[in-house]
Amino acid sequence: MDWLEDVITRIFAKRGSLNQSLFLYLFIGVLAVAFATLITVSICVSWERLIIMPESEEVFFWSYLAWTPPKTSLPTIQLLEAVRHYCVFVYGFLGIYFSTKMFYRKRILQPITILEKSIEEIEKGNYQHTVYYTTYDEFEKTSLGLDHLRLTLQANEKKLNDLYHDQKKVNAAFSHDLRTPLATIQNNLELIEAYYEQDRLSPEAFEKSAIKIKNSITRLSSFSETMQQLQKLEDRPLHKTLQPLNQIEEHLQEISQHRPEKDISITKEYPGITIKYDLDLINEVMENLLNNAYRFAKKRIDITITLQEKLLIIYVKDDGPGFSKKELLTATEPYYSQNKNSHFGLGLTIAEALTQKHGGNLKIANSIDGGAIVSAVFALTN
Repeated sequence: MDWLEDVITRIFAKRGSLNQSLFLYLFIGVLAVAFATLITVSICVSWERLIIMPESEEVFFWSYLAWTPPKTSLPTIQLLEAVRHYCVFVYGFLGIYFSTKMFYRKRILQPITILEKSIEEIEKGNYQHTVYYTTYDEFEKTSLGLDHLRLTLQANEKKLNDLYHDQKKVNAAFSHDLRTPLATIQNNLELIEAYYEQDRLSPEAFEKSAIKIKNSITRLSSFSETMQQLQKLEDRPLHKTLQPLNQIEEHLQEISQHRPEKDISITKEYPGITIKYDLDLINEVMENLLNNAYRFAKKRIDITITLQEKLLIIYVKDDGPGFSKKELLTATEPYYSQNKNSHFGLGLTIAEALTQKHGGNLKIANSIDGGAIVSAVFALTN
């Protein structure tokens, strides 16, 4: 039956639904039954005529097939007649059997096997295994749905891994930043206790240690507030609304007017369009980037706003010292700062988290002319 499978494979190049496929398999099986029946009847009639009328004249095809031999008791003729009358039932059974068998094997078993293997890979946590089935029927729709589920699980796993690594960074920074104020509190308490036991605790020494303890407690309180700020950032919803894109530029101009100590240049490289985005979120990112630029810029800050397809890119460049090699790797980590005594270094961390929430990212680099460049990318929606 290989020839029948080849015929069906060529016909199924057009593809169709399962019920259409079953009808086609059965139709081809009926054609095969009819063809086999005609061949068998023709052979039987040929033998019958050869036995009974060896020198008979030729007749038309259909008359030939409908020819009935005279009544005879020859067992050979009776056997051939039985084959002529009952072969259609035998071929019909075989045709239905092989047609449904091929349909099950090609259109049912094959996709089920593919789906089972894909589900096994997903259960193992292997989300790289693509669910691939190329026939346009109900099983392909199912495979596409399963592949979409695979991609969703893969994306969720990546998010969980990123969240896990970010949490590890926060915990490491948490432990690192707690050591200094806690050590200061402990050392000064031990110093006060030792001086008190020796009756050498002067008011000046006590006041000096108390100030250090107070400053460390203030630092810990600030640290607790920043931890709450990070937690709120994770739970912050994204609100994209349809509005003119130039509102970002207007907000930046307002900031530059309120902080005239540095020269701010704003370059606009986008058309006047209305598009969906979260204005408050983008403004918060820009405020964090500008605060960072104001701290390190000498005289000038250059801002460039560009639009590339559906991505809004904002560059903030200052004429300060730029980032060191270490800072290029760690500047966006939680609580990183060049000056730990005055700032916990959350500005770039918050900016990076907010750009990612808006479907983009944050990149830092050094300019060829000197100074730092921070680019914030936001995904926009028409």
